Amino acid sequence: MRRRLLVSALAGLLLAGAMMLLLPRFGETGGRRQTFSPVLPAPTGPYDVGVRRMLLTDTARSDPWRPDEHRTVMLDVHYPAAAGRTPLAYYAVAQDMTELGSLAWAPGEERRLGLRPDDVNWMFRTHAHEWAPPAAGSFPVLIGSAPPGVMRTAYGGIAEELASHGYAVVTVDHPYDAPVVELFPTRRVIRPSGATRTPNRAAADAARAADIGSVLRRLDRLDPELRATVDLRRVGLFGWAGTSRGTLAALAALPGVSAMASIGVAPYARAGPADPPALVIGDEPDSGPARRATVSVPGATARAFTDDGVILAQVAARYPATAARVRQDVGEVQPLAYRTVRRYLVAFFDVRLRNVPPVPSLPEPGVTVQPVAP
Repeated sequence: MRRRLLVSALAGLLLAGAMMLLLPRFGETGGRRQTFSPVLPAPTGPYDVGVRRMLLTDTARSDPWRPDEHRTVMLDVHYPAAAGRTPLAYYAVAQDMTELGSLAWAPGEERRLGLRPDDVNWMFRTHAHEWAPPAAGSFPVLIGSAPPGVMRTAYGGIAEELASHGYAVVTVDHPYDAPVVELFPTRRVIRPSGATRTPNRAAADAARAADIGSVLRRLDRLDPELRATVDLRRVGLFGWAGTSRGTLAALAALPGVSAMASIGVAPYARAGPADPPALVIGDEPDSGPARRATVSVPGATARAFTDDGVILAQVAARYPATAARVRQDVGEVQPLAYRTVRRYLVAFFDVRLRNVPPVPSLPEPGVTVQPVAP
């Protein structure tokens, strides 16, 4: 009797193990497969990186897209981190996207690329430790504003790179002007379809510039622990730089701003003689007057100079059926374009905000550098 029970138990265990091997994973009914997790390039600077997620509400402004509400933006703050009493390994490594944000955004992107649900883990791990203690010191502040239609997470890896070189980096989501924004900790998800009004581009750009100004004015009050580490006398802007002379001037006039870098698309308006030094990183050189410097990678697209460029290139390598669509999105110059934007942002802000002497070096093949105009 005991022997029969033992045999039956062993048979049941074997059957259960076989079923676990045969059953599909991740809700897929076509057989077992593994979800692919992209990997951002590791930061190259001497500092470890911490990150904190913050919600900022400006009670002095109504939202142009929802006039019945105060204007609210979401921020990620990446900064140089130090272990302190507790090793950094005890601090959670941040995910690239939040759960509800991913659930709201991923299905549309997967359909557009021709992927099945769960082919890609969009909540992959980054290199930043959540709520790690800040390193000692006073660090210049960089504000990264993603262009219209792009989320702040597209600059997450760039922010990690800059923070590892000694910058406090704030990336901003502009609700209703981005595909999806999850407010944290309220977990409210904002989509453009939730707007009750649709401002024209000039009004939307003015709201974006006001968002950045609001962040700068309140940054030292958002987090007591980070307050001592941010130097608001040395501020740089990167990413979106406006589409009009008025917007560009408003950004240049913000307190402490002494350098601006436009990524992907050159501002339509020319910088004025009183504006701070500017860098443009894009797909073609710009020889117009009053441009300070241009770094160009022919064959790239605006999206190629964000995290999306290197992530989608990995997705295309894993799922070749997506390659044609990915080429349309990011071109065919990865990881060169992504490596270039990280390298030259660090070099530009080091010179302009930290008075580090420029180090002469040849650009990589496929990259054109147009130095400061006389």
